[in-house]
Amino acid sequence: MKRHLQAIGTAATSILLALSMAVVPAIAVKAEDITLRLPSWWFGEPGNEIWMNQVVQDFMDANPGIKVDGYNLPYGSYADQMLMEMSSGTPPDVIHLTNLNIGDYLRNDLLLPLDEFMAESDISAETFTPAQFASPIVTDGQTYGVIHMVANYIPFYNADLLAEAGFEEFPDNPADFLAMAQALSNPPESFGYAAMVKPGSYVETYMDVAQWVIAGGGSFAVDGKPTINAPANIAAIEQFKSLFDAGVMPRDVDKSTYRQMWWQGKVAVLFDGSWMMGFARAENPDITPKLRTALMPWPGHLTASAFQIWSVPRGAPNPEAAFKLIEFMQSPEQQVKMVSITNTVSPRFGSLPEGYLDENPWFHSFQEASDKYAVSIMPEGLEAYGNEILKIIADKIELILYRDADIEASLNEAQSEVEALISG
Repeated sequence: MKRHLQAIGTAATSILLALSMAVVPAIAVKAEDITLRLPSWWFGEPGNEIWMNQVVQDFMDANPGIKVDGYNLPYGSYADQMLMEMSSGTPPDVIHLTNLNIGDYLRNDLLLPLDEFMAESDISAETFTPAQFASPIVTDGQTYGVIHMVANYIPFYNADLLAEAGFEEFPDNPADFLAMAQALSNPPESFGYAAMVKPGSYVETYMDVAQWVIAGGGSFAVDGKPTINAPANIAAIEQFKSLFDAGVMPRDVDKSTYRQMWWQGKVAVLFDGSWMMGFARAENPDITPKLRTALMPWPGHLTASAFQIWSVPRGAPNPEAAFKLIEFMQSPEQQVKMVSITNTVSPRFGSLPEGYLDENPWFHSFQEASDKYAVSIMPEGLEAYGNEILKIIADKIELILYRDADIEASLNEAQSEVEALISG
């Protein structure tokens, strides 16, 4: 356990002290005495914040006396802040996680099992995506969260820019995609493609590279065993490196900045989520008629998929009311509103608003990718070692991109490091 806590970082070194406290059963209190704390990066994102504020208000209207303190906590600092609050014994009532980082909390027993609450809810195999009932959300037979939304990463592109360069259709293979990206690039004014290659954000770097690995049929783990140096992974990173070397993507900007460049028409293509349409509509509505989507430009169209999760921390002040809020946010009515406002894929079946696909034809690709081609972006069976494994891989990618480290040798090193991590 000490080894694992050191891997998480100094922010988590005191977690086990907090875990020595017994979980206190919910105490009946008057509704007017309850205030639920709900930190989320969605409160600070265009489009997403509209739904978050609305669903919080709807919940309070439906539950007089229960107040919700919903506030923005940026994604980049979220995990460290939550770990510090938990270690100090002051967790929020509801925590916002992803399948990339929930393993860190599970490994240190920081989340409250929700099965007792789930049994009284309508969240079931008939109403929710199968991922709700699989690892890492269900671990050792217990449920530790409710899926909030599904994120599929596929091409989101500016059709006018492609047409001006002579591309009437989106490429269906990596070689043609590289040729198109080169034709659309005129650095530093414009770029054909953007991904997180700026050093210093290992989670985002991992996610963007994993999209290429998964699309190419690769995987960083199979049946809980690391396969970092598999031939398909090497081939995918060779392709990614060729784009980097060709100068078709900006190197010195973070994700927030190159996303802005995209909706400003300075980046032609992103592999990103459906929420990007909401961002574009909020920041530059004039560009939205030009935006299109496509399936991943590989023969199999395999698509890296992540999902966001609502969980209740151990020691949360009001666990029953906290789950009541989660259940409300994921209810049929609120999920239809979420799709309509945020343009995200709901984990609840039947959540597309009436006529939504006719009014938003760009959403077809996201729905198709979710229904047919989605593959978890997290190495299968290694979720408990989440951040450590992501950092090992991303650190090697950074050396490959910026120092021309040999790809196969670097992935061999990563394989050995991950094997040592999980064996320890």
